[in-house]
Amino acid sequence: MWSLLLAFVHSIALCLNGGSSSPVILALQQGEQVVPIDTLSPDHLGCVTFRGDTRLNPGQYMFVQDNRRLFNFLISSSEEIDMSFTAHISDGRTSEIMVEGSEENNASIRFYRFLQEKYAQANEIFEHGGDPGQALRDVERLEKTIREYTSFLAEQFDGSMLGIIAKNVFTPDLATEDVSLHYLDNVDFSDQRILNTSILPLRLNEYFTKVLPPVPDTLIFHADRILGGNIHPLVKEYTARYLFTLFFTSEIMGMESVAVHLAKHWFLADPSLCSDKELLGEMETFVQFNRQCLLGMKAPGLDLPDVSGKIRSLNQITAQFTVIVFFEDNCPVCSDELLKLIRYHEDHRESQVQFYAVYTQGNREVMSRYASFFPKDWIVVWDPDFSSGFHEKYNVRSTPRIYLLNREKRIIGRDLGTETLEKLIRDNSGEQKIVLKKAPDIILETENGSSYALYDIAATYTVLYFYDPACSVCGLVTAGLYDLYMNARDKGLAVFAVYTGNDYVSWRKWLAEGNYTDWTNVWNPSPDDRITKYYNVNEPPLILLLDNEKHIIADRLSLDALAHIINDLMPATL
Repeated sequence: MWSLLLAFVHSIALCLNGGSSSPVILALQQGEQVVPIDTLSPDHLGCVTFRGDTRLNPGQYMFVQDNRRLFNFLISSSEEIDMSFTAHISDGRTSEIMVEGSEENNASIRFYRFLQEKYAQANEIFEHGGDPGQALRDVERLEKTIREYTSFLAEQFDGSMLGIIAKNVFTPDLATEDVSLHYLDNVDFSDQRILNTSILPLRLNEYFTKVLPPVPDTLIFHADRILGGNIHPLVKEYTARYLFTLFFTSEIMGMESVAVHLAKHWFLADPSLCSDKELLGEMETFVQFNRQCLLGMKAPGLDLPDVSGKIRSLNQITAQFTVIVFFEDNCPVCSDELLKLIRYHEDHRESQVQFYAVYTQGNREVMSRYASFFPKDWIVVWDPDFSSGFHEKYNVRSTPRIYLLNREKRIIGRDLGTETLEKLIRDNSGEQKIVLKKAPDIILETENGSSYALYDIAATYTVLYFYDPACSVCGLVTAGLYDLYMNARDKGLAVFAVYTGNDYVSWRKWLAEGNYTDWTNVWNPSPDDRITKYYNVNEPPLILLLDNEKHIIADRLSLDALAHIINDLMPATL
């Protein structure tokens, strides 16, 4: 009797024409995860009805059958829900979706069809268009139509899930100098419903790995800006955890600094951000073992005995570079890396590199064998009673662990392999092999169609800059380089800016939007290899600094390094 009187808070029906008899899953999108809510088997008509006496959280839902997403639908509030869907399944594709009981979902399905049709038209234009310039203009008009309709929907359904989805189809259309601060402006961090979409992980990953430069201080600044802004507590918890994981697992050297900052200044300062006590404990350990040995820090001191008992101090080493290697016995990876380091040492005996090898175990006999095996000029030490705290100072929770220090004992490399170590030493010693002693001349074409050669430039210094606006960081680098150039022209500086792509129309548009008119802009309109024949531009941006005779002063410069050379090393007047 009671079951007949039960009032259902939500009722969602689905009838499939052409679907299988397999169970249908009602699921919710939560970030990168799809969370099952309920599962039912279709009746003989292919229909299921999901009913319940609990209110469903607002978000982006979907029907799943045979491990395949049939289609998405939206729930914007926790009010009572009564809606039904019909759809046709053919060749694994879902079509002819009809909705009753939700104008928002009718609009959402129309929007999805609209996007499918317009992007199919764009692909057709690119694949079969004759004139590339005309094709680009046609696609730009098509994109403008898509943006206008998307903006219209975002306004019409403001406050609903469709408004959230439509607003985030595109990132804001910004000038280059505004990208770093406003790329995420379409994301409303104060609305917790965004957690039940795929928007946050997508946009956060784009922003922190492709838009922002991989500079720890910059990444920390923007992470703090977001977490300290107008943000819902649950969104803050998700965002902080996502960013910590992103940088904790990054393979880019230096990103551990960002993870340490997030753990220390957010999670450990506010434990409410993480309900997982075990994870908080791991973060605390992570901070404890990394806080003294981050990139750029002064290396913690070590005063350890060698096998004869003589104290050998790390800080008393005067070599240009010091390699600290922590190792143990019965460690195959250690043995392999140590052999590589020995070979490197044998090949570079004349270099200013001192090895400080720390045996992390307490077996004197093994320690003696290693001391005899290593090259005579290696400093081989140990800490049999573990009194120095080297484990915590240098994050030695596993071996091998290799650090590179400069003459001032600052950490310039950590968690290295021998190959990376060798490259870092070469890059920081000024001994890297310069393939091009004099930059080869190249004759290219300006944006106005005139021929212009690199050697036509008469300047005390020339910045040879290769870029492509399609690359993730070229926009920021170009804007920064242009500002640097405008402030340094009185030092006899010229810029030969080479566009490496082949889309003339979009390049001209990009130049106009950035107002990059005071330096020399060129490109190669011909399908030959006159650029790649002499310059390795596979991964733009590429910056070279040339003297007045076009000799290469520095190759593969970062923008910061070039700024240092121009501002600190070049004379103010010539």
